[in-house]
Amino acid sequence: MAEVSVFDGRVCRIGEGPHYDERTGWVVWVDILGARVLWRDLAGAEVGESPTDGHVGAAVPRRDGGLVLCLPAGPVLVDPDGTVRPLGTYAEADAAAGVSRPVDMPTLRSNDAKADPAGRLWLGTMAYDSTPGAGALYRLDPGADTPRRILSDVTISNGLGWSPDSATMYYIDTPTRRVDAIAYDIDAGELGERSTFATIDDDGAFPDGLCVDAEGGVWVALWNGSAVRRYAPDGRLDRVVPLPTAFVTSCAFAGEEFATLVITTAAVKQPTDGGAGLTYSYEPGDVVGRPVDRYVG
Repeated sequence: MAEVSVFDGRVCRIGEGPHYDERTGWVVWVDILGARVLWRDLAGAEVGESPTDGHVGAAVPRRDGGLVLCLPAGPVLVDPDGTVRPLGTYAEADAAAGVSRPVDMPTLRSNDAKADPAGRLWLGTMAYDSTPGAGALYRLDPGADTPRRILSDVTISNGLGWSPDSATMYYIDTPTRRVDAIAYDIDAGELGERSTFATIDDDGAFPDGLCVDAEGGVWVALWNGSAVRRYAPDGRLDRVVPLPTAFVTSCAFAGEEFATLVITTAAVKQPTDGGAGLTYSYEPGDVVGRPVDRYVG
């Protein structure tokens, strides 16, 4: 079985949300608590990073260029020329949904986010102290000014992905230790019946970010689990990819053939682990990924 190798040696406090931009040939990811967006090509000839104005939960590519950055208060658009355009906040989305925020509500930040195949952005939140039920999952429609609150009573909104036929959305609320499968209406962007796709039953391990390959296999990063797991489309555990560090955060396929799995990790709470916070790569050999979905806005 192939082993992982170091793809990028920059240490991320919490590396997250990788994607491959086939237009530039770059792999792009974020360091959430490091407040930066990082990128490099597969050969390492082009390497760079840029700071963000606050902790950044995700950097999602846009159809016409640029990124959506998910900052603590809500999403902002970054145009190709670097112009930053803030959108409506999570607080405004909550007010529009009739959800009142108590005075003693814990401080929140953005976490994982992805565009669906139709170009809508799905983005989630969590409390810095992981207060149960303090987070939510939101949807930002193409061209909208403010996200809409869709799911409440979320603790750590995390991995997102869609089946190849777009009929299923996979979603993780990390403390539940489940990967859920939610029936998805791609035309309307509406959620339907929700069921358990897979359960993480290892002591101390929790599901974090995920990606879906071209065959419909779901690759799940395990926080405090030192691994990425692939689940077959029927939910059966298909393989385990060991990592040399505990806090594995997310993964995405990269390269012209989408044959390389790029895996992010976190260095928080691991001062003596030299492999923590690095970004890794893995060559499955028998499956490939799919192009990244882009936000249409």
